[in-house]
Amino acid sequence: MKRSIIPAALLATIIALPVSAEQFAVQIDREYEEASPKLMEALKVSAVESFTENDTHYVVIEAPSEAYVEAFFHATNLKAIELHTLEANWENPTMQHLSIAQRLGFLREIDCDFCTS
Repeated sequence: MKRSIIPAALLATIIALPVSAEQFAVQIDREYEEASPKLMEALKVSAVESFTENDTHYVVIEAPSEAYVEAFFHATNLKAIELHTLEANWENPTMQHLSIAQRLGFLREIDCDFCTS
């Protein structure tokens, strides 16, 4: 029986492809302090930007999924208050030209089991 190498090659390609990340904006209880780079790498998350707007603190996190964001918050002492997905890439040059207040309009709140509110 002749085995095809195409399915094996396809599987290897799929496994080797990098996971695309999503961006999440998380309202937090205090100003964001950078977590350990090793922790961030292990959890497959990165902090895109942190900011305060009207005395409300946020961190924009890039992660493969919401579960990675949840793991990050369980591993740190930060308390998440609200979780949002972004309708546009936070790092997009067009977004960079907008004020923070305008950029907040691109957030969409989603259910958050690990948030405190």
